[in-house]
Amino acid sequence: MMRTGTIVLCCSILQLPACESEVGGRGYVVRDSADLEIVDNMRPAWGVGEGWVVEPNPDLDLSGQEDDELHNPRDPLLLDDGRLVFYNGGTCEVRIYDDTPALLSAWGGCGEGPGEFTVFGGIWSWTGDSLLVVDQLPARVSVFDSHGGLGRTALVPTLDEMPIPFVLGVFGDGTLVTSGLRDPAGRSSPGIEAGRRSVALVQDWASPQLLGMFPGPVWEYTEWNGRVGRGRFAFSSATEFTVDRRRLFAGFPDRYEIRVFRTDGTAERIIRRRFESIRVAQRDIDWLLERRLNEVEGSENEQIVRRAFRDLQYADVMPSFGVPTWPGGADGGPSLLADAGGNLWVFDHYRPGEYRNRWTLFSPEGVWLGGVSLPDHLVPTHIGPDFVLGLWTDDEGFVHIRRHRINKT
Repeated sequence: MMRTGTIVLCCSILQLPACESEVGGRGYVVRDSADLEIVDNMRPAWGVGEGWVVEPNPDLDLSGQEDDELHNPRDPLLLDDGRLVFYNGGTCEVRIYDDTPALLSAWGGCGEGPGEFTVFGGIWSWTGDSLLVVDQLPARVSVFDSHGGLGRTALVPTLDEMPIPFVLGVFGDGTLVTSGLRDPAGRSSPGIEAGRRSVALVQDWASPQLLGMFPGPVWEYTEWNGRVGRGRFAFSSATEFTVDRRRLFAGFPDRYEIRVFRTDGTAERIIRRRFESIRVAQRDIDWLLERRLNEVEGSENEQIVRRAFRDLQYADVMPSFGVPTWPGGADGGPSLLADAGGNLWVFDHYRPGEYRNRWTLFSPEGVWLGGVSLPDHLVPTHIGPDFVLGLWTDDEGFVHIRRHRINKT
């Protein structure tokens, strides 16, 4: 029999005084607390027949079936002039295509020299028309012009709280937003422990300014054959982040709260949304077990899987939003993404066996607009004023870069 874990994630319905349920017919309340704006959302602003619709068929489709050099593409984005840029993992290159799409240029390569890459860590538009590319090992940033000329390269500054920094994004003024994980030191016995995640701002390549520490992943330590290993605590949550040109968003899936920070690190707004907690049920665990059993062969391996699920611990309630963290991974994401207009897209969590590519949208002011569905298995990487660009994998395992138009009503 499955055992319910001892950690309970704090998910609850947002409670507001009855007199504040609506103001002037609106489904949200805005309050000020110590110069911090709080937006409590009770219902979406869009009514029946209103909202945005993403076209199911792409108007741009770049696939490995047509270009055998397209392998493990990462972070595609569209530049202001319409060119498509992305990192091609198979060749360690940054590649640029026009809108036909035809290859215009490629630069980089696998290696540790200037302008080369080992472990890709992200690509963003930098100041002007330049591009910033991160090589994670070591944590190094390289700035290129839009035609591949290398302007400068530098190591990402570290902190005691952030010995291995990761770049979350970049503000419009060139400030880097970095993050680091502080996982538990390790256990010699089974148990559950949570990590912490630091976030810092790096201006003008100087020493980082620590913004704060946030809840990190929750780990479950289990013993098998005399050894203790770890995995994500099933149905747990951790702080989720995204960055646009002028704001950092930090999302807390345990309570459906998103905190918004300005480029100087000061808090601007707290966004909250009413939601109903979903408790983890036996049918959720049974679904995960059956899926895992279908992935293994032989009675011995099946017994190992059944034994692991028999000892599985899990949170009592599911996160309010974000990509699921149950055993074996899940389809979707990222958990948060800001579009070109300053709207925040939040991925709707789903329970096992009920996959859907559904997102909740908030306006730049933090108002809950409504929901938008994306084509199944499309992972968005760049949302513009009238398009969604992302990665999509077909039934044969080929990865496509696709752009879908947004119809706004």
